[in-house]
Amino acid sequence: MSTTESRYRVSDLVNTFVNLNIEDFLRITVSGVTIECHVHDIDRTNDRFTLLLKTFSNDYLRIETQWVRGWLDPQVDRLKPVAEERQPLGELQNIELASNRTV
Repeated sequence: MSTTESRYRVSDLVNTFVNLNIEDFLRITVSGVTIECHVHDIDRTNDRFTLLLKTFSNDYLRIETQWVRGWLDPQVDRLKPVAEERQPLGELQNIELASNRTV
């Protein structure tokens, strides 16, 4: 994928972030694995987006990107609150709103 194509793809992902709300149900793809989850928290600033997602197996994932002369590829980490650490899962490949489910 060219740099230009990558920037458009990342920009589309970030545009999806802008329209999200707490409790929205999502389907994300990271490292070729699709995960169903819902938005638990959103932190938006002028140069950074951070989404905290809760999976249906009660894991927490964090997606983060920041602006550095363009949006950087969003990275996904699994958070391990007991050990206060994070496990990098990889680059976000896709994010889409899913149909409503019961949490």
